[in-house]
Amino acid sequence: MGLKINYIIVLENHEQYIVLKEAMLHGKKYFLAMGLDENREVISSNVVILEERVSGVDTYVSKVVNLDLITVLTRMFKAQG
Repeated sequence: MGLKINYIIVLENHEQYIVLKEAMLHGKKYFLAMGLDENREVISSNVVILEERVSGVDTYVSKVVNLDLITVLTRMFKAQG
């Protein structure tokens, strides 16, 4: 099924994020997400880019850590407005 904008996701380590934007690059889907606290209030200093991997009906995400990729994706998200 995959992620969608405005979805709240909870990672295995119990971190919560709200998905804000989506971009495609080289056939992979990436999402800009902002962290949420235990009351689901936005933590504006906790911004991540997530890479989506879909396997059958399961959707997995991992945080993007490659600085060059983060730079490219950040430009793409900014261009979306």
